[in-house]
Amino acid sequence: MTSLDKTNIPLMLALQLSVAIHERYGFTSKSTWDHATSTGKESNLDGNGRPIANSARLYRQIFPSTKVSEENREQFEITPDVIAQAEEIRHTLKAFSFKAIERPLTNFETQVLGIVNSDTVNHKDLGRIASFPNVYERKISQEAWEDRESELAKISKWVGVPMTKGEFNITIENIRYLSRTDSYLVCAQVQGNIIKFFTDGKKLNGRSEGENCRIACWIKKQEVSKYHGGQETTINRVKFI
Repeated sequence: MTSLDKTNIPLMLALQLSVAIHERYGFTSKSTWDHATSTGKESNLDGNGRPIANSARLYRQIFPSTKVSEENREQFEITPDVIAQAEEIRHTLKAFSFKAIERPLTNFETQVLGIVNSDTVNHKDLGRIASFPNVYERKISQEAWEDRESELAKISKWVGVPMTKGEFNITIENIRYLSRTDSYLVCAQVQGNIIKFFTDGKKLNGRSEGENCRIACWIKKQEVSKYHGGQETTINRVKFI
């Protein structure tokens, strides 16, 4: 690929490459050693021989190093499916503009809108664009959960007694990663009643949405949600048993 002007990169080219990278590696800040080196390409590694992040991989696709020969550069095919997915991601992320009608946009949403509403971007935007496939997947997942939560809210009742211990059989409905705290918000239901708690990755231990679990916990509070208008129970000190 011919090196481009760092201040005038075609958005769709960057987004298509981001989709192709995401399809191969998923969303990881660092690829595993085996996966990153499986092709034997020097462009998979940093100067110290360690796997590079997807954002760095995207940058190297658009601005390839002259120190790495063409045959040692990692190649990504821009298929019709990749092109279609990139267009869908851009269309979906543009919908952040509708959020501005309901509430002030976050800094992140403002930055995303600024990128997807432009036809060209600069090299400083590539890190954000590398995350767009994951942002898209989270947005679709969150919208599906919001619809599901609204249905549950119509029948949801509080469970247990506040400020006491409890044990429940739950079905995990939604798991949301919170990068600022490196923790997870787990939304679950107990016989149709909404229950929520925070946990870390170690305790979650690979559990996924749709999984049935038994937990012991401390019932922290019960309230009517200002988001969906239904009754929900918040717990903590959660232990999977």
